[in-house]
Amino acid sequence: MHTLIEELKQVNKHLLQEIVERKQKEASLEKSVTLLRSILESTAHGMIAVSLEEDIVSFNQQFVQMWQIPNSLTISRHSFPCQAFFENQLKQPQLFRDSMWEMKCDCQSDRYDILELKDGRVFAQYSKPQKVNHEVIGRVWSIWDISELSQALEQSKQLGELRAQFLSMLSHQLRTPLNVVSFSNSLLKRHIYEWTEEKTKPLLDRIQIAVEQLSKMLDDIIFFAKAEAAKLHFEAKPLNVVRFCHEIVAQVHTYSSENRINFVSQDCSFTAFFDKKLLEPILKNLLDNAIKYSPSGAVVDFQLSWEQETVIFQVTDRGIGIPTADKARLFEPFYRGSNIANLPGTGLGLAIVKTLVDLHGGHIDMKSEVGVGTTFTIMLPSVK
Repeated sequence: MHTLIEELKQVNKHLLQEIVERKQKEASLEKSVTLLRSILESTAHGMIAVSLEEDIVSFNQQFVQMWQIPNSLTISRHSFPCQAFFENQLKQPQLFRDSMWEMKCDCQSDRYDILELKDGRVFAQYSKPQKVNHEVIGRVWSIWDISELSQALEQSKQLGELRAQFLSMLSHQLRTPLNVVSFSNSLLKRHIYEWTEEKTKPLLDRIQIAVEQLSKMLDDIIFFAKAEAAKLHFEAKPLNVVRFCHEIVAQVHTYSSENRINFVSQDCSFTAFFDKKLLEPILKNLLDNAIKYSPSGAVVDFQLSWEQETVIFQVTDRGIGIPTADKARLFEPFYRGSNIANLPGTGLGLAIVKTLVDLHGGHIDMKSEVGVGTTFTIMLPSVK
């Protein structure tokens, strides 16, 4: 009997010791779980764990915030009640279904996806099998927002395309005047001692025109680069705008005599505060374009008016017009309309105009119809 009591005491002692050890392990486990939960809640990634039965095992608050899950929608243990919500957020709902379906078909592999949401955000998603004793029991998803990265990549891609387009266009546009110079120069070298001045003069004139075209292209590129880099100094001074517009029209007529510019002013004299060197390229580019894209002999209307402290310049042509598809990108640098055929140009004229109008704190409006004509209206504040 005494022996039995001693054995029971030993058994009880062992049980108490096991209970203490178990409580210590539970406390340690709880501490680890709490630490893990804190880590998951502090991470910038949205995390969610799903079992092979497609039950939601766990998720962090960042996951809820990223998906903007409303309070009215409680994430239940089973994933299907929430499936419609997630699918409705995505541009391609099939990606969500594929991820869930892939759990049972290929549960051993990692997976990486890009999810595009309808609101414009872009998520990167990485999932990894969750294992216990080498047995897969589910999958853990890590999701993070890459919207800004995606936008930067898209902008970089667009910039690369614009640069490639510009280089292609520039090489084409440079080749034409360079060929003229090269061919004319070759003829002059061959016949310089045989031909009279009457024969050589047209070639020299062609060379002069080609050089001027090259110079204009390079000037446009340099000017636009300075404007974009905000290196142009804006200095407004009193300017007789009516007289200035007459001077611009006279200059344009000197190198474009086939088309007439009909200038009309609200008054015979008007003074406003403008930066002359920045206003000139605005008007010249608009008038040059109006003439370039109009048939020979067509009249271009140029109107000047003002309302209170706003000066309004309006240029109207009766040319080829601008296709609707081109209007959205019209002021982009190096972009050229789809209906301009082989007409020369760098695609920088309107980009320069838009940049300078913005620099003035003004506004530009355009109305156009293919085959009818185009009207550009520039509204600039008279700065004092």
